[in-house]
Amino acid sequence: MGNEFRVRFAPSPTGKLHIGNARTAVLNWLLARKESGAFILRIEDTDLERSTVESEKSIIEDMHWLGLDWNEGPDKGGPFEPYRQSERGEFYCKAAKLLVERELAYYCHMTDEDMENFRREHLVRGESPVYRGEMSGPNTPGESGKPTSIRFRVGPGASSWKDLVKGNVSIDHGNIGDFIILRSDERPTYNFAVVVDDIAMGISHVIRGDDHLSNTPRQLMLYAGLGADPPVFAHIPMILGPDNQRLSKRHGAISVSEYRAEGYLPEALINYLSLLSWSSESGEDFLPPERLKAEIGFTRLGKSAAVFDRTKLRWLNGKYIRALEKERLGELLATFAGKRAQAFSPEQFGLIVSACREKLEVLTDIRKQLDNFSGETPRIEDAEDQALLGSEEARKVLSEMARRLREQDSAGVEEMKSLFKSVGKAVSVEGKMLYMPVRLALTGRRHGPELPMIMTVLGSHRCAKLLEQAAGVSG
Repeated sequence: MGNEFRVRFAPSPTGKLHIGNARTAVLNWLLARKESGAFILRIEDTDLERSTVESEKSIIEDMHWLGLDWNEGPDKGGPFEPYRQSERGEFYCKAAKLLVERELAYYCHMTDEDMENFRREHLVRGESPVYRGEMSGPNTPGESGKPTSIRFRVGPGASSWKDLVKGNVSIDHGNIGDFIILRSDERPTYNFAVVVDDIAMGISHVIRGDDHLSNTPRQLMLYAGLGADPPVFAHIPMILGPDNQRLSKRHGAISVSEYRAEGYLPEALINYLSLLSWSSESGEDFLPPERLKAEIGFTRLGKSAAVFDRTKLRWLNGKYIRALEKERLGELLATFAGKRAQAFSPEQFGLIVSACREKLEVLTDIRKQLDNFSGETPRIEDAEDQALLGSEEARKVLSEMARRLREQDSAGVEEMKSLFKSVGKAVSVEGKMLYMPVRLALTGRRHGPELPMIMTVLGSHRCAKLLEQAAGVSG
């Protein structure tokens, strides 16, 4: 592999792919593509009680939907398979025993109860509860009759490294106790499995959230103990909510699949998540994936916590919606509209797409927009709107518009635009009092898609009937 750029995304299949993990995946993927390197998917499923096949499938499906293609992984194979930690047990046992042979690790018979008693006793004496093997059994497995784990010996000094985001970092070992690397059931702990796998798979760069910063000293000790050079680390700041608290569900920290169901586009999510870690030298926000791949780099990774702004995400998604080709947008909107789309002919729905695309921020917005084209008699409950429709000017507009619509079997958008001009001249009304009564009579709303498009979809005679009803005249 040599100097090949190799990064990995290693989710735990204990739930869905959430926005924080997706941000890490996006950043690793973009940098791998920028560097013409390898992006590896590895499943960290050693938590047997919580890991599920369903979660793994869900994570993989969401990553496929986002467009994050990987070079190696559990579904694709690769030169360092298997890519599920639950299938790599022999690698961890071998590495742990090697550390024991080198006297860098030892068999430990401490139970959880023993460790809790040890902690309490030291706290009572005013001492640091940092365990250094004082109560361990002999350096052979199984002699004490207690469960036997393997602990790594933490030496004196500090772990130091140059982080691509944090700069020079040094963490003293004084508060780090000897830590378990292999449990009594031979399952590896997180820090140990990560190091063994990253060595085996030739990972060159580890790009992750800075909540992992405290794990790095343990991992650096393990790299040294196993005789391997560590990767380059880049710890990206955490994502915060608008209140500067850790991102939670109330801020929008929902799963990728939920964003998908709400009608967000994968390109918009990739774009927005990249901006939570990095910024373009151009200062622009609308950056499609191909442009991100070309521009992204370590030098502009942010050092401060990013704030998740769902309003900006919606705005950005709206820009991607409007950038879609009309045919593709129509297909997507028809899917999100469901059975309601079937009430319209393909030509009518095409007009609806054209009329609504500027109003959409997420694809589910089409459901509300379709109310403008229902053709049902709207309920006017607002007193101001009732007063407007009851005015003499409004009745003149509605009556004259209805009469002229009755005289034609069909009309296109341009003909409907011309109709407004001719009606306005005929009744000497213009501006708001020309358009607002018609809009209220057809939709019951003050705002919405262009009226000529609504009228073209509804048809001349349906429009005439609604206008006559609002004017209080018989058709």
